[in-house]
Amino acid sequence: MKELNLISFGKFENKIFKLEEGLNIIYGENESGKTTIHNFIYGMFYGFLRPYAKKRYYLEEYERYKPWSRNEYMGILKLVKNGKEYRIERDFHKGELKVYDELTGEDITSKIDNGEKVKLHLPGVHFFDFNSIVYKNTISVSQLGNRVDLDLSKEVKDRLANISTSLDDEVSVKEAVAYLEDELKKIGTGKAYTKPYGKVLIQLEKLREKRKLVMEKQKEYNNTVDEINIIRKRIEHEEEELLGLKDLLVKAELLEKKRFYDEILDLQEQIKSLDKNIELLKPYSFLNLEDYTTGLKFAKDLEILDNQIESLRSKIDGLELRIKKDVLKEDGQIIKDIKVDELTEDVNSFNEMEDERNDLVLNSQQNRLEILNGEAKNLEERIKGLKIKGYAFLLFGAIALGLVLVNPLIGILLLAFTGLFIATRKTISKYSYELDKLMNNIKIIGVEEEKRKNRLYAIDEKQKGILHKYSCSSKVELNQLYEKVRLMQIKYSQDLEYINRLKSELEEAKNLLERKSGDRQYIKERLDEILYKNKSNTLEEFKEGLDKNKDYERLLLDREGKVEAIKRILGDTTLEELESILSEFDEDYFNIDKLDISHVKNQIKLKEESLSTLKSTWARLEGRINSLNDEIKYLADIEGEINRLEAEAKYYKDRINSIEIAKRTIEKISREIHNQFAPEINRQVSRIINLISKGKYGRVKVRDDLNMAVENPSTGEIIPIDSLSGGTVDQLYFALRFSITTSIKGASLPLILDDCFIQYDNHRLGNILKFIAEISKERQIILFTCHYREKQILDKLGLEYNFISLS
Repeated sequence: MKELNLISFGKFENKIFKLEEGLNIIYGENESGKTTIHNFIYGMFYGFLRPYAKKRYYLEEYERYKPWSRNEYMGILKLVKNGKEYRIERDFHKGELKVYDELTGEDITSKIDNGEKVKLHLPGVHFFDFNSIVYKNTISVSQLGNRVDLDLSKEVKDRLANISTSLDDEVSVKEAVAYLEDELKKIGTGKAYTKPYGKVLIQLEKLREKRKLVMEKQKEYNNTVDEINIIRKRIEHEEEELLGLKDLLVKAELLEKKRFYDEILDLQEQIKSLDKNIELLKPYSFLNLEDYTTGLKFAKDLEILDNQIESLRSKIDGLELRIKKDVLKEDGQIIKDIKVDELTEDVNSFNEMEDERNDLVLNSQQNRLEILNGEAKNLEERIKGLKIKGYAFLLFGAIALGLVLVNPLIGILLLAFTGLFIATRKTISKYSYELDKLMNNIKIIGVEEEKRKNRLYAIDEKQKGILHKYSCSSKVELNQLYEKVRLMQIKYSQDLEYINRLKSELEEAKNLLERKSGDRQYIKERLDEILYKNKSNTLEEFKEGLDKNKDYERLLLDREGKVEAIKRILGDTTLEELESILSEFDEDYFNIDKLDISHVKNQIKLKEESLSTLKSTWARLEGRINSLNDEIKYLADIEGEINRLEAEAKYYKDRINSIEIAKRTIEKISREIHNQFAPEINRQVSRIINLISKGKYGRVKVRDDLNMAVENPSTGEIIPIDSLSGGTVDQLYFALRFSITTSIKGASLPLILDDCFIQYDNHRLGNILKFIAEISKERQIILFTCHYREKQILDKLGLEYNFISLS
């Protein structure tokens, strides 16, 4: 590769990187775009398409590197192959690709190889001769990706298999064996019924079975011919017997017609007799049974109505008598000359006054008044005593005042008597206030007590007036009078309600009597109309006429039956025709024993059925003969087809044996070649790892599944790769990748390494860089790194390289 032009890809816009032959170091710190450039190379060659997909599916890198700020998503890659320069232009967004010959400018896109499934141009397939999976597992090594994936692509394994089994990566023993196995699959086995060999065996088995069946049918054909000859003779004998039975049937039918003729003449005589009786009963033919039924119903209804009317009349008479007997003689509002409402009002008033009187008695304050008068008298006496004490203290004070002049010490007594006088006056003043207040309450209570007594007197007078009004001596008598009057009023109300109910019932009975009488009149008129219509005076007379009507109808049916019998006997013929047929024969012809025509017909039927069965069997056997004849005539053709299929089956069997011999031979030879070539792969990997590790690990074992182990130089012990350090494992897998790449395309392919020496210490890194610098003389190497170690070590070793910095 000469130039990478990231026009619009990921974070890069119009960024160009110039590459040289040999070793190229692309340095950049983390997130500077190294992996983006690495994936740009991959995308330009393979378009981020998922390999082996039947439809166009993109890998996640396709979306990851879409530019955020631009609609364009494209780039250019220039490379050199076999001395010629090429330019790849790809528009990822539109899915467009162009490849040009850089020298001539010719568009060679149409010459570029297509993808395996989606038929898109893939420059990687064209320039490297393998798909994207082989690319990622050989020439392109991602960060921490020295390890070959467990699912390494089938193309890489096929290439290694070709080299290790045929010594030529273009000659595939696997494909040769696969071709032979495919041929075996095409031919198939004896049990593969859809394959040619299986089909031939099935056809052969079916034809042999068919030949066996045809031979059996040949035997059946001969037996059927013998059987049909026997049946033919039986048919001829049965037909002769059938003709005799048919002649006997003709004579039996003539006897039947003679009997029919005589029967018809007898029926005609019977019809004449019936016509005479019918004429006599004809006057009763108009009578209607439905009218008679309706009349009976009307008569029954009249009987029921008469009973109902009679019952209603009796009920009405009884009700009128009861109403007349129970007429009220008093006014319900005045009982015993006492107005009920006025008595109720007076009783209620009396009871209310009684309640009020009880309250007034209970609320009497006479006792309290006496207590208050006692308290007032007590206060008056206490005030009187205090006044006497005050006058005494005043007198003693005056005396003490006079004695002060004699003895000043007596002034103390003056002060004491003065204080006592003042205290007494205050107490008198307090008691006087309380006495005034008490007297005022006594006065108020006295007024209220007077009012209470006056009210009690008024209540007593009013109650006496009410008792006198109703001539009662007490409240008890008044209440007894009230209860008596109230009960009498209730009885009056009940009697009034009873009489009103009787009157209502009487009115309903009269209305119902009127309706029933109307219904009776209507039904009587309808009954009279029916009797008049049917010319009868009574229903009994109507019934007698109906009996004769039934006789009339019966005679008509009898006549009709005899007429129908004559028609049935004659059928399609007439009496004249029957007479004409019978006139050809004299009486002697019919003078024979009676023949049972049904018996004769039954014999004919049985004979015909027997003949039909024989003829059906004959026809079936003839059909079977024809069918068997069609089948046995191809016996020779079946024999010829069996011979042909046996030869074809032998051909397939011989070819299967030949292919299996060829397959075993190729596999034997390829194993011998593989056994010769596998040590070379191991030696090559061992040489590389020995060079990188400075002899620490000299021998490496690479198995068929590309898993590795190393030999301990000291003990000769085989050490699994999982037991080694990460740096050693990386070295081993790098050696394996390099060996695979060399085995596939020699030293012509480039090698792209993306931060794949992170786990190497400086010593190992120096060894691998020496090796890389050595092989870069034959192939281009692009090494992406985020460290200066590689540059420093290369400079220290004095090795040449092209340095590109992304910082």
